[in-house]
Amino acid sequence: MNRDELIAAMRATAAQEPRPVTVPGWGEVFVRSVTVEEIEAQTEDTEGAKDKHKIARGVARVLCDAEGNALLDPTNDEHVKLLAKQPWPLLRRILAVSDKGADLGN
Repeated sequence: MNRDELIAAMRATAAQEPRPVTVPGWGEVFVRSVTVEEIEAQTEDTEGAKDKHKIARGVARVLCDAEGNALLDPTNDEHVKLLAKQPWPLLRRILAVSDKGADLGN
């Protein structure tokens, strides 16, 4: 693989489509994979702070509509606190589908 092919492949993996997931009590929602850029932003946002809602913020980062537009704001305390009150199995399901987005063939 040459550099141009690698860059083309990287652009393709960065443009993944949101995936539907059925969440009991919510119905069908869409999730996307979290990017390295977002992980770094969350790390920076919570660095040195005792953030009790890292998982909820992570879920807020991946919940989206069918076009990939964010539904919740991970910096909005009301959104984050509402997510933090949800049953763990629901959020775990969302995160699992988000994780599967970047299929590494393993």
